[in-house]
This record gives sequence, C-alpha cells and structure tokens, in this order.
Amino acid sequence: MPYTMLYDGNCRICRQQADLVAAYDEHRQIELLDANSPAARERFPQISHEEAMGQLHVVGPDGTIYRGAEAVRELLLRLPALRGLGELMRLPGALAVAGPVYEFIARNRYLLGGNAACDDGSCRRA
Repeated sequence: MPYTMLYDGNCRICRQQADLVAAYDEHRQIELLDANSPAARERFPQISHEEAMGQLHVVGPDGTIYRGAEAVRELLLRLPALRGLGELMRLPGALAVAGPVYEFIARNRYLLGGNAACDDGSCRRA
C-alpha cells in the first residue's frame, strides 16, 4: 500500500507540488488524491474536509497521518532524488523554521498562486 498525499486540487501551488511529487516518484509509492474529491472523504473520514483544506496531509501505509511541514518532510524522504532535503528537515530545529513558513504559504496559497477552480472565469467579479 502506498503513501497517500491529500492536496487541495483547487490550489495552483498545491497542484504544482502534486505534479512535482509525481515526476520524482520513481517507485510509484505515493498516491495523489485531491482532498476535495468524494473518494478522499470516503477513504479518510478521520481527516475532515476543513482540516484537509488547511494543510497538506500525507497518510502512511500504516495509517500514520503527517500534516503540514511534517508531511512535506515525509514526502521528500520517499523521493530518492529529493531525499537529501528530507534529511535536512530532520535536523534539530528544522521543523521549527519550516513549520511557520509552510503555515504562511498554506494560509495564503490562493493569494500567492490563485484558485484553479476559477480558471474558467467563474470567480471573476462582474
């Protein structure tokens, strides 16, 4: 059973990160799942939609749930070409720095990257 990355499919930054994970996932050990999908809510009822929209979630094969910067670290550790970055995030204090940076980006992701749900112009103000 692979790891599952739950990401916000309406977020352009999140979609780009999912594409990056897919490109580096040589061993196909990370399943990408849009947290907005009914499948995500069905498979992971322990993660509310509100929680999933607040930050990245990675669910390990054993059911362990990683959130935010810890989820990023866990993904990096699974991708051979990026494993070194994941190892850096294991250093003492690394998550103390990465956590607030991640939280800022997550809170402002639509402002920074836009909302992909609006690509069809449906969010445009009249």
